[in-house]
Amino acid sequence: MRKYPVFTAGGLIIALAAATILFFTKFHLAAAIIAAVGYFVAMKDFSKFTGRFQFFTQLYAGAIAGVAFDFPIDHFPFLLFTMMFATFATFGRIMFFRFFAYTGKTWFELVLMFLAVGCHLAGNILGHSDISGWLLPAPAIIFGGIITWGIVKDKRQLLASTMKGYKIAIGSPAPVFSLEDQNGEMVSLSDFANEKNLLIIFVRGDWCPGCHMMLRTYQKESERFKGKNIFVLSIGPDPVGVNREMVERLGLDFKVLADEGQKTAMKYGVQLQEYDNAFAEKYNEGIPLPASFLVDKKGIVQYVSRPDKVGEFLNPSLIFPIVDKMN
Repeated sequence: MRKYPVFTAGGLIIALAAATILFFTKFHLAAAIIAAVGYFVAMKDFSKFTGRFQFFTQLYAGAIAGVAFDFPIDHFPFLLFTMMFATFATFGRIMFFRFFAYTGKTWFELVLMFLAVGCHLAGNILGHSDISGWLLPAPAIIFGGIITWGIVKDKRQLLASTMKGYKIAIGSPAPVFSLEDQNGEMVSLSDFANEKNLLIIFVRGDWCPGCHMMLRTYQKESERFKGKNIFVLSIGPDPVGVNREMVERLGLDFKVLADEGQKTAMKYGVQLQEYDNAFAEKYNEGIPLPASFLVDKKGIVQYVSRPDKVGEFLNPSLIFPIVDKMN
């Protein structure tokens, strides 16, 4: 059974309550506090359900909080923009992950956080006159700053580990593997020999919101892949039970394989033994790199995501012509 973002829905309801208070009563401080609570309640789904619904909820809750901070709006709404900039810094990369991926345009978050801090200072110095204007937006700014630092740090580590490319290149035989899927059934590379082309996607684990967006994007292309006789396999470091829950939550119709110990990731050269990021799940072996491999029916790699753009999506418009030749 597919699961739903309970905390995000709760955060939206709380934000709606704050909007009601703001527009129909004079309790603006209460509205600001309630909206801020809704903002952080919804954020509990950050690493599990990140998507349009959560992004809208965070924007809405942040906007209500910002308007309440600035009320009455007889000046430029600095604190409203503070919340909007902090929200986009926190969630923008995940929302537009297909274009940013893990390492692209990291100036995006830095600029937004600079603007958020600048608006926060200006709003309180030029407009707001009490302690609530300083304190209430601060958690959103702090969290956005932590996310921004994590993204910059992530980019540095990922690109440093892929400077020489992946171990497996185009034209190489795909290393064999035999792993359990989300239902506990063994799946081997040889199962697809002479029958199906494979799109193998390595993910970093269920903790990774970027990987969720990657999997959802491939899910949207599911029918097109099937039409080209491409079978999608995702491989990650989590155990079967975690993968099963993730498949149900994200509504995936392809297999997610449990590469505990990350031996398959090591065979493909997409494993980083030393990785330091506060948000990452801690695995004894390190962490897999987000990478994709297109393997033909004979077991030969025909396309590889670019190492200099870690987490790059294999654009169907690029790989389908290759598949047509393979077929």
